[in-house]
Amino acid sequence: MEGRANQAEARRPDQVSGWSRGREEDCPEPGEWARLLCGKPRPAELDQLLAHAAECRACAAEMRLLTAEASPEEIAELSAMASASGEWQRNLAARLARTPHFPAQGRSMSSYLWAGAALAASLLVAILAGAWWQHLNNPERLLAEAYTQSRIFEMRMPGAGFADVTPNRHLRGGAASREPAQLTEARNRIDHKLEGAPQNARWLQLEARADLMEERFDPAIEILDRLLTAGPVTPSLLEDDAAAYFQRGALTGSESDRTAALEYLRRADELAPGDPVVLFNEAVAMEDRGQTMNAVETWNRYLRFERDPRWLDDGRHRLEVLKQELIRQRTQTGK
Repeated sequence: MEGRANQAEARRPDQVSGWSRGREEDCPEPGEWARLLCGKPRPAELDQLLAHAAECRACAAEMRLLTAEASPEEIAELSAMASASGEWQRNLAARLARTPHFPAQGRSMSSYLWAGAALAASLLVAILAGAWWQHLNNPERLLAEAYTQSRIFEMRMPGAGFADVTPNRHLRGGAASREPAQLTEARNRIDHKLEGAPQNARWLQLEARADLMEERFDPAIEILDRLLTAGPVTPSLLEDDAAAYFQRGALTGSESDRTAALEYLRRADELAPGDPVVLFNEAVAMEDRGQTMNAVETWNRYLRFERDPRWLDDGRHRLEVLKQELIRQRTQTGK
């Protein structure tokens, strides 16, 4: 086996039988011969492979092929390739060094992260849009907007912006077409909610508030009195019920209704002493009952808590009018 056979004969495909012709089932795999030539087999494996090659023409030819040196023609052909030059190899190394490489796992993880971020952003936009839509179509907000658009009585409503009282724009029991669109929409939403939960205190209170906006004072008072009896008693319930009593008393001339309104507002003031809406309505009711000094004190308190500039200006104006009235009364009495 140390002697070399004719190399030209060993390279001919029809004579090389290691992978194609003459190989027996018990012949070692080609990889075994490669490990032998690299000097990596264990001693026992080395003896076994050499013993087999000594008796197997196909495996001996395989060994000769793997160990044969390149011919001058092959060396010349390889040397002529551009990739064999040192300069070409250095240029390739430089290009590879300048090219960013990311592990496949990193690219996959980056793709997942971007996809997850996009999905999260979409969900966030949907949630915010839904929340904003709910805010815009909230019945409390719609009722407050209807009040601001068409303020038909002096008593304030929670959340409403300032507007001058224009009672002539609304007639009790008038056509529905004259109602603000926000009031109609709020009524529809409240009625829909009450269909599924007819005893829900929140929706019942809003129904009474809508009745108040429509100048349907009797059903509003009936609902609010029932809610106050059932409890819990809240400043908001007392405030709405007082407004309904006050407006019914102003319409019918009932002294007891207006007295009840002031009593409810005093109770609301005790529960929420810094609520500007409660203080505003309480001062109005005190003026109506002729309690000028109490009204002045309440207006002064109101000015400490109100933050809306237009409602603040309205309170200052009302307080100034009351002070002028007190001066006039003192002048007339000589005190």
